[in-house]
Amino acid sequence: SFVGNGAHWQLAWLAAVALCTSPLSSCAAVSDVNTTSDKYFSGFAAGISLTAARSGAMADIEQALLQQLAESGSIADSGDFATALQQDHLKVVGTIKSLEAAEMITVEDIAHSRYVPTTEAAAYLTAGSPEVQLFNAVPADGINLAQLKTSLPAEVSDVGFKQAMQQRWVALDKSAGEPRVVRKVDSVTDTTQQQLADVAAGKDLPKADADNLQKKRKLIKLDTWKTYRISKGPKFALQRKKQATELTSEMLASGAWRAEEFKEYNFNALGLPTVGGHLHPLMKVRSQYRKIFTSMGFQEMPTNNYVESSFWNFDSLFQPQQHPARDAHDTFFLTSPATSDTFPEDYLQRVKVSL
Repeated sequence: SFVGNGAHWQLAWLAAVALCTSPLSSCAAVSDVNTTSDKYFSGFAAGISLTAARSGAMADIEQALLQQLAESGSIADSGDFATALQQDHLKVVGTIKSLEAAEMITVEDIAHSRYVPTTEAAAYLTAGSPEVQLFNAVPADGINLAQLKTSLPAEVSDVGFKQAMQQRWVALDKSAGEPRVVRKVDSVTDTTQQQLADVAAGKDLPKADADNLQKKRKLIKLDTWKTYRISKGPKFALQRKKQATELTSEMLASGAWRAEEFKEYNFNALGLPTVGGHLHPLMKVRSQYRKIFTSMGFQEMPTNNYVESSFWNFDSLFQPQQHPARDAHDTFFLTSPATSDTFPEDYLQRVKVSL
């Protein structure tokens, strides 16, 4: 017997049977189906295991959080709580939001911020700041400016030359014709690299230094995040109680509804979109045929004339007089009126000649 996704098994089995033309091919097809089913159910089982693991982790976080509140009365910082549990803070935040919605806890935002090096600054932590790299590239007897710029990456040489000139580490000598860069000091200290290292280590910088690195040189940026201070809510309990979503006749008969906690209705919810009617399959086919003929140049005639002369139904179509469709058991004939002459006389003569 088959278990699991019935539609999957049925489609796979029918496909195998349809492809089988001999006992040998039948075995091959069945083998393919079994292989497919093994892959399907192994992936399905992996999905179930992953979902169960996530649910279990969330339940553990929730239980630990409620237990901590029961013992301490509050949690000063959800970030520290997540670190103590060795859990990602985002997972803890998901649990916090869920418990807050259930009014089991109350939360207060705690704003945090710190400077972090930018992507550009990360390279300077190891190679040194651009100005120091440029200073180290200048030999004691100086170097041609064009040659100096080609010896360093463009983003380093341009910024480094500007910063080194501002700090008067180097000077531009034009006395020999071509501009040469010469040193003005024997050695320098890479203050910028040290400041970036302090930022990467989480240390605070003086405001002037931080403003210089952030606003002028764009080497650090302000990273902000939030944690939460957690306290007991009006419905605090060590175990979450599932809210009832409907009032049943059993609750009314037993009186259990008095002790139940019902989930509030959301009257602002939009609900499912309404499903409109659909064309009948035969009407769809008729519409498709109509489009085909009209695209070929045919014109649609009125179809509300339910009683028509036999001239238009048979004669104008050059249907023989002895054709079975003219018999009384295939066509209804009226006695009043019994005849009709509502057709052009010239067209009548042309039909007579053709017949």
